[in-house]
Amino acid sequence: MSIRREVVHRLLIAKSILAAGRSAPLGQPNPHLVARQVLNAHDAADLVFASIADHQGNLPATGNAPPMVKCLKLINGTDNKNEGYFKQLNEARNSLKHVGNLPNTNQWASVAQEVFEKLSSLCQTTLGISLDELDESELLINDEARAHLVAAEKARSSQDFKLAIEEIGKALFVSLEDAPDVGAIQVGETKAEDALKLTAFGISANDFLRLQEFLPIISGLPLILTETRVPLEVYWKQTEFGHPGNWNDDVVGFCLSTCLNVALSIQNVSPIPYARKFSALYEYKVTAREDRVEVWEDLTDPEEPTATTFSNKARPLRTPKRFLKKGESVIVPVHDQPLVSSDLSLSGDLMNRVRISYDNMSSRYGLGFGGSERAEFVNLADVNITCVPQEWTKEQSLALSEIPWEEDRA
Repeated sequence: MSIRREVVHRLLIAKSILAAGRSAPLGQPNPHLVARQVLNAHDAADLVFASIADHQGNLPATGNAPPMVKCLKLINGTDNKNEGYFKQLNEARNSLKHVGNLPNTNQWASVAQEVFEKLSSLCQTTLGISLDELDESELLINDEARAHLVAAEKARSSQDFKLAIEEIGKALFVSLEDAPDVGAIQVGETKAEDALKLTAFGISANDFLRLQEFLPIISGLPLILTETRVPLEVYWKQTEFGHPGNWNDDVVGFCLSTCLNVALSIQNVSPIPYARKFSALYEYKVTAREDRVEVWEDLTDPEEPTATTFSNKARPLRTPKRFLKKGESVIVPVHDQPLVSSDLSLSGDLMNRVRISYDNMSSRYGLGFGGSERAEFVNLADVNITCVPQEWTKEQSLALSEIPWEEDRA
């Protein structure tokens, strides 16, 4: 049976509306959650009834579909339309909308699944296709994400479940990349804060965390920087969840459904601000205040130079390297290790030093003290530190300016 694209789209949207409610854990019914699911179930039924009536040519000539219950009566070809059930659903929805009465939680706790099954059966009888058989990926705007999901389905049919899950991970990667307003989320890493972010878009936190457990880590350069897609990299953590015990048809089916739900839920999301880490935007500029500012090399652990000073009254591992001229600057990347740390001068006075290198010099020079790392330093009193925008921010016209450095308080 040939079904017009406009009819299919309404059916797919109805299926998508019910997806979150069907995957929600049953447990103790939450009155407000059940109320939302009643509203969603009513909307889904309204769409399906209008779609079937439209397909059968039974909608009014005006093109305006009548209310849900009346629209159900327009459907031909079956006597099993569950009119009594949908009449009760309509009453529960109207009581909530017009009076403010919350639905009976016990009666409607499984409304999403029940409505899905009834609508799916009705579609099978009248259209020759169930809701389960409809491919929701047609609703995806991102062609790249859709292509990866198609590849996942193909791999699943050939029982290459590992490849199928990898393709799902890539689909999720490009979908998240296409919706930057949800914030940076690493595919393949389970973080509660990521799942909580997505609940704002109607995505089950539990389902998203479970999906992340099954997926490999997917990494790659953002398309906005490369213009053409550089192949994405896939990394499995075997000692965690990346092993054949998790590669089967049930897992692939769950991952396909959940990934598609996430992708559909976040596409075209309204822009919202999100906090950007300092290290993603800035780097440090260390500038000499006067001529002949000494750059020396020493152990990075501030306790070890202090220990050698007290024991030997000298600094045998402190090596002079060069001098900076007045106004000469060194660009220093933001690093997990401290930029400024305590030290003692050669005369034994307290001072603060600024680390201006972050490569391991111990391996380069074959030097070290107890295997410690070495780096280059300058005296904080001899330099100015500012924070300058990284080059890529200029290309993206973020209009960031150089700002003074402020030391974090403990």
